[in-house]
Amino acid sequence: MLKIKLWSLDKNDHNQLYPVELEEVEKAETESQLEDILVSNPDLLMPGLKLVGRQTMTEGGPLDLLGVDEDGNLIVFEMKRGILARDAVAQIIDYASFLDSLDKETLFKHISDRSGYKGIEKIDFENWYLEQFSGNLDALDNPPKMVLVGLGADNRTKRMVSYLSKTGVDISLITFYAFRKGDQVFLAKQVEVELQEKEATQKHTYTREANEESLKRLAEKTNTTELLEKLTGLIRKEMTSAYEWPGKTGRSFAFVEKTDEGRPTYRVYLSLYLYESRPESVQLFFQPRAIDAAKEAFDNLRNNYKEFVSDTKSGCLYIWLKKGELLERLYPDLTELLKQIEMGWKNKQKQSEEEQ
Repeated sequence: MLKIKLWSLDKNDHNQLYPVELEEVEKAETESQLEDILVSNPDLLMPGLKLVGRQTMTEGGPLDLLGVDEDGNLIVFEMKRGILARDAVAQIIDYASFLDSLDKETLFKHISDRSGYKGIEKIDFENWYLEQFSGNLDALDNPPKMVLVGLGADNRTKRMVSYLSKTGVDISLITFYAFRKGDQVFLAKQVEVELQEKEATQKHTYTREANEESLKRLAEKTNTTELLEKLTGLIRKEMTSAYEWPGKTGRSFAFVEKTDEGRPTYRVYLSLYLYESRPESVQLFFQPRAIDAAKEAFDNLRNNYKEFVSDTKSGCLYIWLKKGELLERLYPDLTELLKQIEMGWKNKQKQSEEEQ
């Protein structure tokens, strides 16, 4: 059993040292508690990490933990009870590649349906993500990052992870050790291989200018340039108080609201999305808060265009639009709906101010 000896420095007499002997906790005891400890304290894995899944199912089996970092990237964590061996590398690549293969709509539903398990908060992942990152979905275009976690790792595993990291794969390796002194238990973390810093380049590609360029190229590729401009212009005209954020695959429109703590934040009400799999079409996607703000207009939309309108289990609503008869027929109702959304938001703000 590993023993570590430390020395405590007397703050009043720097020449006086006191020995502190720590004894390693049995691995079996640590294994049974480590995952629960990390779920309760995700910052031990990564500062600012939000865990959104535990035992989330993939084609290769359930992945241990799924998180989102401060920049909006998905992080897959594979944990081993004991020493990490090289089969864990193949396993985590399998899990990450499965998530990477899903389109955004399927990914949102997949994570939402499996949240709320064993200490993970139950959330509507799409709504949470849109609010957290002000409607910017660009980080989800990046492949998920991978983090292996265990109570030690063999040399072959360290070598393989280090090699993958050097070649540009977002993979890291973390080991934990537990030590005891009397009734106290100390947890030690060792980052064996760090995630590659791609910053400057990757983070700063999420600028308005870069996103506009990417969106322009996607619109040209899907033959939706004219349609996207027409719908964007209509929303700008009827929702003058909305904040607009261009993403690489669409535009989101948000209003300023206050959190429960009284802090102002942008909350997305609706978005326009483009998909390569749906050429010549633009998806108009409404959040539940938009529907609440204009219930009468949305009831009218459902009644008059029920064959084109789709509701999601999370309370959102979307409609696919193309140039042509449907758009021309829908245009007056859509104009009124957008006006009611803005008016509903203004009434909500007024009511909130009166209650304070």
